[in-house]
Amino acid sequence: MVITLTGFMGCGKSSVGRILAERLGWKFTDLDEYIVHKKGMSITDIFATEGEEYFRALEAECVRDVVVMSRITGEDTVLALGGGTLTYRAVRWLVLGQTESVRLKASLSTCLSRIGDCTSSRPLLEAVKAEEDINGLFEARESVYALAKHTVDNDTGSASEAADRVIAAVFGKTQ
Repeated sequence: MVITLTGFMGCGKSSVGRILAERLGWKFTDLDEYIVHKKGMSITDIFATEGEEYFRALEAECVRDVVVMSRITGEDTVLALGGGTLTYRAVRWLVLGQTESVRLKASLSTCLSRIGDCTSSRPLLEAVKAEEDINGLFEARESVYALAKHTVDNDTGSASEAADRVIAAVFGKTQ
């Protein structure tokens, strides 16, 4: 089984995902880290040299890699997606149809406070520095995140508490 975590940048996908995988005894994969390892380039460099369209296609390829490898090996996996991963139609079909998708919901102000001043590692956030542009990006993506099978609040509390809520949402129990 693959549990995918989706949501806006800073909603806690990587933090919650690591804890969730540890609690379940599963493998954890952060999609951005997987891409960096596979390409040998930072996300920022991929965006700068190849562009967003190339990056989204690469994301799709890497999501397929993780899902297929989980099936082949039988190794259950928690996969933390990038903030824009579900905006790509092919990935959306795969994630929503072949995984237990979980939206980590947090307000824009919470996400931005968690991100802090690290916009340099987030190419799209760097590009939309104006507050109205960030609000627009957040609002546009919210409707895509809402397609996930499960929604878990991660606006308050710890990543550990959010991991417990994910377990309850997916398995109907606490771990």
